[in-house]
Amino acid sequence: MNDTKTKTLAEIDRTDFRAIADALPIPVTEIDLDYKIWYMNEQAQNLLSLSPTDIEKGLYVKDVVSPTQVRSVHQGLTRLLDGVKQTPMNLRVKRRDGVEIFTESYATLIIHEKQPVGYVIFSIDMTRRNAIEEKLRQQEGLFQIILDSSQFLGIIIVDDKYTIEYANDMFCEILGRTRREVLRKDFRDFLHPDSLDLVAERYVRRQRGEDVPSMYNFKVVRKDGEIRDLRISSSTMMSGEGIVKTVGQLLDITEDLKYRIALEESEHKHRTLIETMDSGLCVDDENGICLLANQALCDMLGYASPDDLIGKTITLWIHGWTQKEIKEKVEERKKGRHEHYELTLRKKTGELIPAIVHASPWLDANGNYLGSFAVFTDISDLKRTEAEARFLLDLLLHDIGNQLQLILAGADLLDAESTPPEIENARRYVIDGATRCIELINNIRRAEESKSEPLNRIDLAYVLRTQIRLFSGQYGITPELDGIPDEVIVRANAALGHLFWNLMENAVKHNPKPDKRVWITGRKGTRYFTLTFADNGPGLDHRQKARLFDPTRRSSGVGIHLVRRLASKFDAHLSVDDRVSGEPEKGLEVTIRFPIAE
Repeated sequence: MNDTKTKTLAEIDRTDFRAIADALPIPVTEIDLDYKIWYMNEQAQNLLSLSPTDIEKGLYVKDVVSPTQVRSVHQGLTRLLDGVKQTPMNLRVKRRDGVEIFTESYATLIIHEKQPVGYVIFSIDMTRRNAIEEKLRQQEGLFQIILDSSQFLGIIIVDDKYTIEYANDMFCEILGRTRREVLRKDFRDFLHPDSLDLVAERYVRRQRGEDVPSMYNFKVVRKDGEIRDLRISSSTMMSGEGIVKTVGQLLDITEDLKYRIALEESEHKHRTLIETMDSGLCVDDENGICLLANQALCDMLGYASPDDLIGKTITLWIHGWTQKEIKEKVEERKKGRHEHYELTLRKKTGELIPAIVHASPWLDANGNYLGSFAVFTDISDLKRTEAEARFLLDLLLHDIGNQLQLILAGADLLDAESTPPEIENARRYVIDGATRCIELINNIRRAEESKSEPLNRIDLAYVLRTQIRLFSGQYGITPELDGIPDEVIVRANAALGHLFWNLMENAVKHNPKPDKRVWITGRKGTRYFTLTFADNGPGLDHRQKARLFDPTRRSSGVGIHLVRRLASKFDAHLSVDDRVSGEPEKGLEVTIRFPIAE
């Protein structure tokens, strides 16, 4: 370019344009009509690894363009002077280190005072774009491989007319069909009738852009007729033609559902077993904190629900245990030892109850100790039965022992020189003692039988009068009655007569007076009928009266024990007092109050 042209270009005010060019994210270059580079923005300098000093020293197009394209560049710029329409050009430019960079360049004329004075060239670095496009092509191929070879998810793309446009191998395998049998088919053809309406309805709503659950379960039918359960995660995408398509990722959950159902059934069985078992169950951790308890344990201890026990230390209800003893038990469980032993439980009310516990260690799959299982069985009834059995045995031995002494006394009166009166006395001792032994045994039998015999509506007045007739015939003493109505209905059983007999027998048996008397008085209230048996015997002092119905006392005899047992069975209340208040020597009075049957 001559000096005039150079001056002309230098004199052009390009400040505003270059301020804009400096801010642009693409390379911008200005050259004069002789192809000398006059200006480069920072992006252009960075692209070619140049500096402002390099430009000031003088650079031409041929210095920065691939040698094979210099002529083409000159020709293209010359055509712009001839008025040819501007078109982009694929251009390889050279960095300072000789590396060529692919660009897409666009040139336009610089006009000053209606005359062209140079060119502005805008460039786009195609190297990065090409790399991105290549990466996208690689990713697209990789994505296609992933879709086609997915071993877990079936993947389908459905157009806006229910048609399956794409299906990967896994989806075809789920249906037991080839890809040819699946592609271009209506997806509804593979649905189970129970799922058809649900899936189709959600597909249509999703196509409309409505908000519907993206994940749900449904059923399909395989080619062989087998029904499979699937879980779908669906979404939509817009194609280039503006068509809404549904993309579905499907997981075959048939086996998982079978396993889950089996697991739920198993858990239900175990939960039912735990909740319906009669014994109390507790699972505690290694610190003795309750993690699980059943309702039976709560009932045993007097708590409303397992929530009252869970999170609490087991020392709350195990009487007498300390943390030290818990640690000792933990060490036993860690050794894998199972134990069976008795202990005492403490109810919420503070009452103590005996129990048997079966304790076992709780280990994880690797054998690590997690805690223990304990099954508690309330043995209060067993303990009471054992105590009563011991009591009855002691009682029987005591009373029969006394009668045997009577028999032995009679036997001692018999020898070769015994007189007839002595023989008669001896005979009476032996017969009375043997008879009494038989009565004792019968009373024990009646007491045991009364435990299992159910209660019924019974006329107390009739039973009482019947027993009085029998008693008068045997003992020759007829009790005096007062206040006994024609009928009194209570809940009792056949043992009610034994109760009356023993009370009358006890009134005369311990009475040494020749003129023995018995009074039986009745008093009927709205809810109870009270019956009083009184005698004119020697009576009992205050201490003896307090101990008469003591279940641990042996000397009262089998008769009193039977009375106490039957009264409890009939829900009747027993009490004892002086026949004449404050004068025990004038006889005893036993009162028994029966609930009147509704």
